[in-house]
Amino acid sequence: MNPISIIMPKLMDNINLSRSESENVFNYLTSGEASEVEMAAFLATLSVKGSSSEELIGAVNSLKPYVINPLKLDIETIDIVGTGGDGLKTFNISTAVAFIVASNGLYVAKHGNTAVSSKSGASDVLKELGININIGEELLNKCLKDTNMCFLFAPNYNKAFKNVAKVRKELTFRTIFNLLGPLLNPVRAKRQLLGVFSNQYLRILAETLQAQNSIKSWVVNGSDGMDEITLTGNSQIVELSNNQIKEFEINPEKYNFKLCSPKSIQGGSPSYNAKKMLHLFEGEKSAYRDIVVLNAAAAFCVADSVNTYEEGIELAQNLIDEGKPLNTLNKLIIVSNE
Repeated sequence: MNPISIIMPKLMDNINLSRSESENVFNYLTSGEASEVEMAAFLATLSVKGSSSEELIGAVNSLKPYVINPLKLDIETIDIVGTGGDGLKTFNISTAVAFIVASNGLYVAKHGNTAVSSKSGASDVLKELGININIGEELLNKCLKDTNMCFLFAPNYNKAFKNVAKVRKELTFRTIFNLLGPLLNPVRAKRQLLGVFSNQYLRILAETLQAQNSIKSWVVNGSDGMDEITLTGNSQIVELSNNQIKEFEINPEKYNFKLCSPKSIQGGSPSYNAKKMLHLFEGEKSAYRDIVVLNAAAAFCVADSVNTYEEGIELAQNLIDEGKPLNTLNKLIIVSNE
């Protein structure tokens, strides 16, 4: 029997699906047998209800086999990624953070796509900076080995979303696929700094990562709705570490950062954002630098490179001042274009 017709009454009564029910539905969606009407009805109804961790775990279990892992190196990687969809059109924060983290000797498998709600997604700004994002497996591994960083352009590795792409595009609201993207990193990174557009999903995403055997993760959301640690107010964090989940807040003022207006971290076109990132790596002091430092400090905590968040802040600032992220960027431009 068609799984959509079985589960739709449950969703319409606001009842969460079990892990196996979710897995069955997503198997059906990716099979090519589901009609566009069925897909749209399912995605819309689930969006109204809101996704549970069991639904996300079932979906990830179904979709994972469709995601190609191009990594030939036996190394532990970290991913720094946001769900997008916060509508705040900020600068490329997690991409800048990735360069800072890689410049400290950690392996960053940055997973991303073109812009969804911003004017410049990770792939857009990287292309603008001169990085080749459409590279083969061999060169991708070389980038990671030689520069400590590679970019995994989602459409090249994730064939799971192929059958639903058209429907997703036509739906003008966020769906479960916004949450699933960051959970399907092709190289199965076991450490994640994951930003989400709503605090409703903080614990849900942490529980989903726990089921994927994540070693350590921070799931973060700013009080302004940003899918990053924000500089306009406090941020809520849900940490998964040693299989335990705990919650806390980060107040930038506690760490001697001045709160900023949303306008001062608002980005623009890929070329505008690329220039701002270069200025940041060249040492320019700004709200953009501050917000990047706050998020890089979190990534260092996730990687267990530091003992405290304060130490992470100091490390990020020192790396920028020493010009190390700029060196990593320049190296990646050369290697990715070989």
